[in-house]
Amino acid sequence: MGDKFKEPSSLPTKESCDKAFAGSGTQPGLEVWRIEKFKVFKAKLNGPDTRDEALKGKLYSGDSYIFLSTKKKNNALDRDIFFWLGKDSTQDERGACAYKTVELDTYHDDEPTQHREVQGHETPEFLDLFKGVGGLQYADGGVESGFRTVDRSAYPSRLLHIKGRRHILTSEVPLVPGSMNSGDVFVLDTKHDIFQWNGKDCSRLEKQHAMEVTRKIRDEDHNKECRAKITILDEGVDDDTAFWEKFGCAKPASIAAATDDEAHEKAQAANIKLFHLSDASGSLEVNEITDRPLKKEMLNTGDAYILSTGQAIFAWIGKEASQGEKLHSMKYATNFISKQGLPDWTPVSRISEGTEAQNFKQYFPGWKDPLILPGSAPPGVSKSKFKKQTFDHKAMFEKKKQELDRLPDDGSGNLTVWRVEKREKVEVKASDIGHFYSGDSYVILYEYKDNRGKDAAFIYFWQGHNSSQDEKADSAIMAMHLDDEMGGYPVQVRVVQGKEPPHFFKIFEQYGICIHEGGIGSGFKNRDDADQYDTDGTRLFHVRGTNDFNTRAVQVKEQSSSLSSGDCFILETPEQLYLWLGKGCSGDERDFTHKIRKSSGMKFQSKNQEPELITEGAEPAEFWKALGTTSENGPTSYAKVEVEDTPEADPRLFQCSDARGYFWAEEIFDFDQADLVEDDVMLLDTWREVFVWIGNGAKDNERREAMELAKKYVDEGAEVTGRTTEDVTFMVIRQGLEPVNFTCHFLGWSDDKWREGKTYEEMKAELEASNPAEAAAMAAPASIDSELAKVTVGATKYPYEVLLNGERVNGEFTDPPTWPDGLDLTQKELYLSDEEFESLFKCPREEFTKLPKWKQLNKKKTLKLF
Repeated sequence: MGDKFKEPSSLPTKESCDKAFAGSGTQPGLEVWRIEKFKVFKAKLNGPDTRDEALKGKLYSGDSYIFLSTKKKNNALDRDIFFWLGKDSTQDERGACAYKTVELDTYHDDEPTQHREVQGHETPEFLDLFKGVGGLQYADGGVESGFRTVDRSAYPSRLLHIKGRRHILTSEVPLVPGSMNSGDVFVLDTKHDIFQWNGKDCSRLEKQHAMEVTRKIRDEDHNKECRAKITILDEGVDDDTAFWEKFGCAKPASIAAATDDEAHEKAQAANIKLFHLSDASGSLEVNEITDRPLKKEMLNTGDAYILSTGQAIFAWIGKEASQGEKLHSMKYATNFISKQGLPDWTPVSRISEGTEAQNFKQYFPGWKDPLILPGSAPPGVSKSKFKKQTFDHKAMFEKKKQELDRLPDDGSGNLTVWRVEKREKVEVKASDIGHFYSGDSYVILYEYKDNRGKDAAFIYFWQGHNSSQDEKADSAIMAMHLDDEMGGYPVQVRVVQGKEPPHFFKIFEQYGICIHEGGIGSGFKNRDDADQYDTDGTRLFHVRGTNDFNTRAVQVKEQSSSLSSGDCFILETPEQLYLWLGKGCSGDERDFTHKIRKSSGMKFQSKNQEPELITEGAEPAEFWKALGTTSENGPTSYAKVEVEDTPEADPRLFQCSDARGYFWAEEIFDFDQADLVEDDVMLLDTWREVFVWIGNGAKDNERREAMELAKKYVDEGAEVTGRTTEDVTFMVIRQGLEPVNFTCHFLGWSDDKWREGKTYEEMKAELEASNPAEAAAMAAPASIDSELAKVTVGATKYPYEVLLNGERVNGEFTDPPTWPDGLDLTQKELYLSDEEFESLFKCPREEFTKLPKWKQLNKKKTLKLF
């Protein structure tokens, strides 16, 4: 106990790293090491030592641990290192843990991102590592202070506090009524009885998650001599006499009120701050960088920086930073926390140049990663971190196919369009469908059959740039009333001119979209506004798009500077109609130009409406004259470079609320369908579109305020993302009515999940029925291996026939199908044998897992395993 940890004065080398790290991080999964007498010892799955319990989420308060999470991303391995500090661990253990983390980082060529975690204040990203094992559980003791030995024959009673809606934290608390409150779940664990006591203010989801922990306590912590019976009690509903008898005291007159699950989090700071660190003078100097907005170029490769977001700290280390800055970066960050007066538990992440994750890059608007050419990588960064990029002509077609796969349907449904005219909804004539006026607002109803054959619909309300506030408000109200009339099943989508989503273009594909200047006068506050249209005989339309269905024409100012060499234009003059083709225009744009020119909705008035085709550089003088310039000045007055499209961004899922009195959004990492919390409002950000998903159990005020919640999310991040609410298409969708352009972002999405989900009452009855006294099957206990196989995805193999149709009952398939117990319908392919998998998918399982998610989904759909 008297030993002290002496931190080395130089950086470790790959060769000098602890041998316990050898071979780590080569496969996706979680690996754990515990600090024991300043050395690291690796945990083993189902091993006999207390360190091995960490793999199942049980951590000791007197210890420090290192976790390596390895994930496959874009055909490369992506690694994160978390070092966790128990509240009772010594400073020397913490110092050893921090240094050993540097060794593990060095062993992996400085690629991983390091995260400092403190007991009781873990980040969502760390807690997500334990979703599959019932959450995180704290235990008293540690390797230095000694562990409490449990006498299984005595089995002393204990009280466990289970806390959290999405991330479950379990900790032992004093066995006194004062430890309890009405907002959480408590488990009284005795030798032969386990009581799950649910506070009256618990949500259904918290009770259900807690039942998994309770089951785990019974099945893993109790041996044959002290098998226990589970009883579920709801405060104020069930008879709790037996509970208080086992508790060992009289029932108190009252139980403490609920506490905030996130009380330890401070309110979000108003400003994001960047600091430059330097130890060149021999001592640490910290200088704030006040320029805004933050830019990637501010990060000098020879220096180190601290980014403070108000809720977390990032230590960014340039590849040419000094040895001291690299070695002591985490110490600098924790010293920074102290000097800034921040709580000791403030999360800290260490990032090496070239390995930045999205949660760091999001604070630097316009951050662009370097293009990685074949066989190369950014200086100082391992090539294995990156997917090589080469030009592939097939990629153009693949991208289009991917865009089509993400659309709810093929656009062949029924379309009805109304324009807001003087506070009324007036249907647009068939010949004018696809033609919009920037001074107006419209309501569009699109009805179709989804992939299950059920009625589905979108209600778009399109708002022109110059539409009055009254018209915009009316369009939203009309859309809401139409939604109510249809029973609430359509998806409502607000569309701002110039930010139309792909599906909006698709439903107008047969008509083509053209946006004209002008519009009808308002019918409310601006009642004196006159109808305004361009009637001088000269109009210029800009034709632009990236494929055959999102190309559109937009009326622009009749001047030469409006031209762009990357696109096509239609110029109407009183005498002649011109089609101008820029040198960089696409074939889709040329085709659309000819198509829209023939539309009756264009209402061209030129005397000669047979268009004169003009290629860039061969314009007649009359063309330039109509645009207010000359043949000498016109060619030099417009842009020669096409504007770059917004790059694709990885989708991000958030659990959102303003229940704390201020808006907050907690990100969910590596999300899947199971992360959509039915009692909450969730937000899916795909950059161009923001979906607000409303669970069936969401509160009424959350339903009403869902759109405002989404707008707050975009507005709050405007400083760091560069986006505003005008740049984003918002969609509010309801649980069970998700369109394909939402579900495509969830690998293995199952439309049956919501229908097959068990209620709290059903789960309660099922858990209690599995008690030894009630379950006859307990007389002949099954082996742990066979029981694990039932609940481990893919552990049991089934023929393709069973995965397609279910099991036979009396020799016949049933309707609905009778699925094998424990079968995960979202991952059916994992239950195929390797031979049958390769025969069906025409590729080995390992090759399949490297495919993009959308390709995996398409293959599964083809085989009806989706």
